[in-house]
Amino acid sequence: MAIDGIGWDWSYMANEEDHALVADGETPTEFALMTNIENKVETLKEEKDVVDGKLAHLLKSTKDLENIIESQRSEKVKEGVGYNAVPPPAADQYLSPKKDLSWTGLP
Repeated sequence: MAIDGIGWDWSYMANEEDHALVADGETPTEFALMTNIENKVETLKEEKDVVDGKLAHLLKSTKDLENIIESQRSEKVKEGVGYNAVPPPAADQYLSPKKDLSWTGLP
């Protein structure tokens, strides 16, 4: 298509082949290709569903194994809140909460 300054110039298309006839000749091939592609898409969807199922099973198995390993860990080795905290000094554990000043003779 060319523009002649005032309108559209369609004269160059008079010598070209009829596009409708070309399209009619290509249509069966395109439908065959579309059918082939649709079949491949369906096959891929089925394969994806199988792989997704396997992945879900592996994730569940991994979580189960982590739970088993965690349950078998020694109490001394466990990680998390409070497990590796430093205990208070030994002297503070055995002192009474109120200081005994009775020996000073103060009232």
